[in-house]
Amino acid sequence: MTTKRLVVAALVLGGIAFVSARGCRSPAAPDERYAEHLTQLCGIARDNVDKPVPGVRALGNYLGKHAGHILKDLADTLAMIEHIDDDAKHDARARKTRDRWVEAGCTEDWMDFLDAIERDEKATALLEYRIERISRTIEIITNGQPKLFDRRTLRDLMTR
Repeated sequence: MTTKRLVVAALVLGGIAFVSARGCRSPAAPDERYAEHLTQLCGIARDNVDKPVPGVRALGNYLGKHAGHILKDLADTLAMIEHIDDDAKHDARARKTRDRWVEAGCTEDWMDFLDAIERDEKATALLEYRIERISRTIEIITNGQPKLFDRRTLRDLMTR
């Protein structure tokens, strides 16, 4: 057997082993992926109540890495539900999503974390700076329009 055939055979066998190890399951639904982001964000809030400055940084890092995924999963969830023609099934799926997200949420952890940030001047300043910066970014992108999804604003953004 030639070297080329050995390499191809090894890749095929490796691919089969990889697929077998992973299983043939379909990827998680977008509302499940969104719930996982909520769980991760809750962990950041919960783990950083006693250290709000590193917590604000961890939050910023997570959002910097995953904001696109989070927004995509949110939009994909809405699209998935809206593609269900039967109203009863549509509403049932929307309720299932709501329940999944509520279960993944952690209101008390967020309140504790936000209280900790409020009590820490450096954490407050850091959070305010990040909020002001993202607000400025949105304002620049939308030419100061108050409505990001205003039809004219979207048209202007698309035709630049």
